[in-house]
Amino acid sequence: MHKNEIPILAIVAAGLERIELPPLGRPNVPNDTPSEDLVLWGVQYYGYCVIAHIREVLHGMVELLRIGNVATAFFPARHAFEWTAHTCLMSRELKDFINEKDWKGARELQSRVMEGNRWAKDHGKKYVAEDPQNPYDDIPDGLRVKNALKAYEKYQEETAGTSDSKDTYALLSEHTHPNAACFNRYTEFFGSEVRFVKPSDDASILGEERCLIHFLLFLDQLLGLGRETKVRGQLRNIIDEILNAHKSVLMGPGGLQ
Repeated sequence: MHKNEIPILAIVAAGLERIELPPLGRPNVPNDTPSEDLVLWGVQYYGYCVIAHIREVLHGMVELLRIGNVATAFFPARHAFEWTAHTCLMSRELKDFINEKDWKGARELQSRVMEGNRWAKDHGKKYVAEDPQNPYDDIPDGLRVKNALKAYEKYQEETAGTSDSKDTYALLSEHTHPNAACFNRYTEFFGSEVRFVKPSDDASILGEERCLIHFLLFLDQLLGLGRETKVRGQLRNIIDEILNAHKSVLMGPGGLQ
């Protein structure tokens, strides 16, 4: 592994890769009949899907850092941060719905997450003929990233008294949009002369380590809400491994509280 490998990233990526996701049997309940069983199944479905996706993203990120391609690694780092915020929002809102036994509200939220597709809703008719049984206009809007980020910021403020989520996300965004920050790693100034150099392989990507800790905690909470035990136990093993190996990293507003 690259000399500047991020330890927590490596632990999470390897831990998620070891998880075997069992098949889920959907309750025999129509979508338009919200029920407790359907909501709990939906919680597990969401959690499993997120694990299946993020472990692929983190695997790619580890490989990018291994070869020193930090510029490209910022993109999956930002994506993982957004999914941390997404799971934060889902864990908080679903907890409220489930505690209140508001199965209709819970299913509406789950539908937005599991079926929402703004691109298909706005542009799908141009490319694929519309199914009369499932018109594009009936596709729900997905969750907005800005709302997920607000939920994550609120979580940090409530648990740590302060939040650095805006700063971290802004930094990741600065390196994943056309900005001057992208230039700095390729240039050195010698008086009035600028020279173009091979970028440093420094793998310091602010915030992604600590956000992965919260990502695991939110998934653990979600699977607990869904009364899932098999995968949840494996998530807790990853959390324990991080706690045992990197206690010093877990201090401050972005760490465990």
